[in-house]
Amino acid sequence: MPKLISIGRLIDESWELYRARFSEFMSVASWLLLLAILYIISLALYPSASTLWFSNELSVSENIGILLFIFTNYIVAPLLGLWVLIALSRLTRGYLQGKSVSVKRAHEETKPLFFPTLIVSLMVAFLLVVAVLIGFGPSIVLASLGVLFNSIVLVEIGDILLLIGIFVALVLSFKWMVEYYFSPIATIMDGAQGKKALIQSRKLIQGRFWGTFLRLVVPKLVFIIFGIFLMLIVAYVTEILLDVASGLNLDLQLRIKTIVESTFPILIAVLINPLIINADVLLYRALKGEEV
Repeated sequence: MPKLISIGRLIDESWELYRARFSEFMSVASWLLLLAILYIISLALYPSASTLWFSNELSVSENIGILLFIFTNYIVAPLLGLWVLIALSRLTRGYLQGKSVSVKRAHEETKPLFFPTLIVSLMVAFLLVVAVLIGFGPSIVLASLGVLFNSIVLVEIGDILLLIGIFVALVLSFKWMVEYYFSPIATIMDGAQGKKALIQSRKLIQGRFWGTFLRLVVPKLVFIIFGIFLMLIVAYVTEILLDVASGLNLDLQLRIKTIVESTFPILIAVLINPLIINADVLLYRALKGEEV
């Protein structure tokens, strides 16, 4: 079994790769700025707080704002996020293999991998839903039967099983989340598809669950803290700007604040996503025994 890369080395090498190829990583990650643009447009058209509060009839543009916000949040964001994940991973893979990979080439390589990776990601999400159903299913069934047949005993048993189910759902979700974490990465890196990607991920984790978990979490915490630090700076500057704009009406102030709060996290994600992906790809290669 290959020796796991140390957490310190994982962070250092992720940062070094990020620093050395910063412009290329930003060229790909900046695609996420499309979300910021869509959020700004949708929130600019979005009904004002007073309109929603007093239930006034919405205009065509306000309805468009609502629909665009929903579309961006639930369709564009996950799909674009997946595309950027694949492209960044292919860039990192190429650099670690000593290849000269252009941004254009990374996007070209993303096309045939997009739907297989999407399917594997949905399979992992489905497993997590199953974990929750396994935990809560028995209690829900018994409680429903208790209400249906007016049986206090069944309801009370259902309540007891609910407490057990919460624990089971949490443990099973956590276990499967770690074991199948590398399934999409296996598709992106090695072309493993469907069930094969799930099996490959689980095999990599066997016997190294907690070590892998720590190496997944700690680097991300470090990079996220870095992102939060940037967010605090941005929040401070934003607060000053809002104070300057205090003469504006309340609806406009709230609109500006909402736009800023929705878009600046995306800017931070653009900066730290390549770091997180670098760490995941480095760890994946280390788990496989490939030279890092």
